[in-house]
Amino acid sequence: MAPSYSPAPLALPQPAGSGASAGPVRREGFELPAHTSSVSRARSRLSGQLRRWGFPEELGHTALLVISEFVTNAVLHTDSGRIGCNIQLDGQRLRIEVTDEGTERCVPRARSAAPEEVGGRGLQLVGALTERWGVSAGDTPCGRKVWAELGTC
Repeated sequence: MAPSYSPAPLALPQPAGSGASAGPVRREGFELPAHTSSVSRARSRLSGQLRRWGFPEELGHTALLVISEFVTNAVLHTDSGRIGCNIQLDGQRLRIEVTDEGTERCVPRARSAAPEEVGGRGLQLVGALTERWGVSAGDTPCGRKVWAELGTC
């Protein structure tokens, strides 16, 4: 499943001319069981890490919505036993990734929900609140990765 990263900031070399921001790339990774209680655990882990990194609180609320949506979808719409969560902050961008054991035939898509429907709007919100998001099916050994990126400014 997803690798676990050290909570300490990691300085990673950037390719010349990559346009990457100066400073270290910071990463954190963790795994959770594919259970509804893991949604709040993922939010708590993300919130704590963003505080330690000094991430702007206002943007942190958006990040919490994103990880909630991704973990909820992994729990409800796949047969996963474990869910991996990875976050990366490079000074200009926060990237949130959630991996699950889902198959390519069940790729998350934003949809239009009818006014009376309770659910079905989460990925529309993710699309509206993030710079970009997507799905990488088959990108992980056991399933797919759903990711989103938020600007830090």
